[in-house]
Amino acid sequence: MKFNLLLRAFAFGLLLLGISFASCKKNQDEETMHFSESELAELRANTCLTLDADEPYAFSETPEDGAQDRSSGAKNKFWSPGQTLRVRFLNGSTSLQDKVFAYAEQWESYANVNFVRVNSGTSDIRVMFGTDGNYSYIGNDNLGIAQNLKTMNLNFTNTTSDEKIRRTSLHEFGHALGLKHEHQNPLANIPWNKPAVYAFYLSTNNWSKEKVDAQVLNKHTWESSQHTSFDSKSIMLYPVEASLTTDGSSIPWNTQLSVTDKDFIGKMYSSQRIRVRHNVNTSSNLSFWLNGVYHTLKPNESLWVPAKTSGNQLSIWECPNGNCTWEGYTPAYGKNYKIVAQGTNGNLTLAID
Repeated sequence: MKFNLLLRAFAFGLLLLGISFASCKKNQDEETMHFSESELAELRANTCLTLDADEPYAFSETPEDGAQDRSSGAKNKFWSPGQTLRVRFLNGSTSLQDKVFAYAEQWESYANVNFVRVNSGTSDIRVMFGTDGNYSYIGNDNLGIAQNLKTMNLNFTNTTSDEKIRRTSLHEFGHALGLKHEHQNPLANIPWNKPAVYAFYLSTNNWSKEKVDAQVLNKHTWESSQHTSFDSKSIMLYPVEASLTTDGSSIPWNTQLSVTDKDFIGKMYSSQRIRVRHNVNTSSNLSFWLNGVYHTLKPNESLWVPAKTSGNQLSIWECPNGNCTWEGYTPAYGKNYKIVAQGTNGNLTLAID
């Protein structure tokens, strides 16, 4: 059987996602956008880092080097549907805290979670206002951080503009809910001009090539993420300056939750789920699509994935006789499933588990 993950991403990207960067190309066709000096200064000052709890500096106060962000969403790092998340502010004025928390609460309209502010005791997300950048741990990685340490840093003061507070708060609390950077979506096809990207982040943020790779250029692997098609309007996306692409295309600052942000977070925090299990005798990963979200299973792995009570559409990526295609099924809500092999030609099918 041929379950080459790179081939899967490349082939499917060419087949269905040729327009995924269409909104950026539209900028080029109509009018090439270049950021002003003030906008570039904003980008330099507000580039976000994402932290993993297993990073060597994860329990220090400041990330000093190459944070690894494994958007889209990090598989197995979402909180439980319906969970109450306790948010504690470690400093800052009451008015600044109120603004940040109000924007964080916007996620509650779409995700089945409940943010509650606490002033003492155990907390899940701890916010500090500091000058060492904007960053957050991903999803339930927050639970592995000692209670005396912050899990999110916001580079705000009482004079920070409301637009910046909204944009950055939505972005960082998206990370805290388990979302990753959208420009690193496995199906993103931003035509990066890599030498220009390296030079830009070296000059503006003093980032090494390795950090630029980790935070900007490297796509997340299919097996480490659950994701939709690339969303150029996502709040989880870095802006892209025209000088950083090979064709002059660009993406502006996104300052609000996109339609896909709302839909995706709603699905990932839905309590309506079915289980799908990898039950094929192969060392390769298997990918499937369910109602707009892509999931990848490692050998013998099971996932509880969001589903509808009726009208579910599921497709499995399979390569019988080397001819790769998405094969469609209509799983029923309330049942568990497994992906199994049929015959000797590599044909896969969905079966009741």
